[in-house]
Amino acid sequence: MYCNFLQRSISFKVPSSPASSKQSLTPYKAPSPSPAKRRLSRTWSDMMTTSGHIPAELSHRDIKKQEAIYELYQGEKDLAEDLINVKKTYRDSMKKLQLLSDGELQQIFGPIDSLIPVHEDLAMKLQNNRRPDGTTNRVGEILVDWVPSLKEYVTFCSNQVFGKALLDEKLANPAVDDFLQRCQNSPFSRKLDLWTLLDGARSKFIKYPLLIKSIKKYTQTEDEDTHYLNEAIKLSESVIAEADKMTGEAKCRYYRCQISFLFDEEKCEALEQSSMLVCNGILKNNKNSKLYIFLFDKVLVVTRMVNHNGHQGFQVYRQPIPVDELILTDLKDGEVKMGSFRSAFGSGQTSKAKNLFRVSFQDSNRGQSHTLIATDEHDKRQWLQSIQKTLDSVRRGEGDGEERPSTSSHTATTQTTETSSSYSDLEATTSMSSLSRNTSASKTTSSSDLALTTSLSDSTTSSSS
Repeated sequence: MYCNFLQRSISFKVPSSPASSKQSLTPYKAPSPSPAKRRLSRTWSDMMTTSGHIPAELSHRDIKKQEAIYELYQGEKDLAEDLINVKKTYRDSMKKLQLLSDGELQQIFGPIDSLIPVHEDLAMKLQNNRRPDGTTNRVGEILVDWVPSLKEYVTFCSNQVFGKALLDEKLANPAVDDFLQRCQNSPFSRKLDLWTLLDGARSKFIKYPLLIKSIKKYTQTEDEDTHYLNEAIKLSESVIAEADKMTGEAKCRYYRCQISFLFDEEKCEALEQSSMLVCNGILKNNKNSKLYIFLFDKVLVVTRMVNHNGHQGFQVYRQPIPVDELILTDLKDGEVKMGSFRSAFGSGQTSKAKNLFRVSFQDSNRGQSHTLIATDEHDKRQWLQSIQKTLDSVRRGEGDGEERPSTSSHTATTQTTETSSSYSDLEATTSMSSLSRNTSASKTTSSSDLALTTSLSDSTTSSSS
């Protein structure tokens, strides 16, 4: 009986083991990303062609004005749509999934709830102001009434430096990273990551003076609307300047905490007294080493990027230069040879550097100078403008009898080897783009896109446009 049972049991069909069936299984493949949801670029002429026809009595100038007004209107609709998407799909979903705490979500997304009605309001007002034939006559008064609501951006922009830092930190969490990657691969994101969508609001905010100027450009000078448009431009620039100032102060607080000294006795009083970050970014020295430079309102600090327990920081390289002791020297291309320690003893060739300048102490015994090399001519010009503007501010302060940092009683000095270059003729910008940017970022001559880190953000490595 026992043997028969064994024989029968051996004849039973036994399921294949995972090892034996491994070859018959199809390996898992992640699904292909869904097609991106593309946003159509629609103009006023497109709208008129679809819904009717362009009135024959309109001149070329009139049509240009209608296009400028419609661009403003369509931009408000698109931005409101993006912000609603960020709020519902990203923030609310992350809260529901308990990926982040309420405090963390508030820091990353900022006052996004208060921005949405700002843009919905202007879009609605512009649409209601449109006449039956599709044209819009005057928008100046509407804009004068609406622009003060942009003050919501002061808090939003000044929060960004802390929001971006926290988001980068949270990306180390696999659950957060997976969620955001899935969102980016979905059609609703248009293949844009979360920070690009959030920063899009800031980018639009700093362009309002240009958008309004575009409308004014095609408005007759004697038109009553010109007066209101001029007023709206001034109001928008004032709000941007306020946001600019608050952002510079926020970045100052943030980066001061990221800067470390090798020894406590090296700490700089001028850095502790600084309240504004003017600009920051990556430059090279004449040894081809990358240095991260911070220009505060009271001191210029040269650092090297370091990693502390998995967190990026900046370690001071040589003695910081207080602004009231700083000499700025513009150097001609080829005036300084560029090379490394290795090339000095090997087969490496030195080359003549371009786009360089020098920062040094008035008293050479106080510390060493730095010969710095910018990415390109535009990058160099932005640094020179920013440093010169800060030096001028120090001189004005001393002339007015304001108390300066106690680190030195010297007056700030500027030298230049190119006498044809006059910094007073260089236009200092109050735009909101940060001087920090990727070196591959596109350059633009638009004043709203010129770089200063008193401006808003940006947030990556070298000088910006």
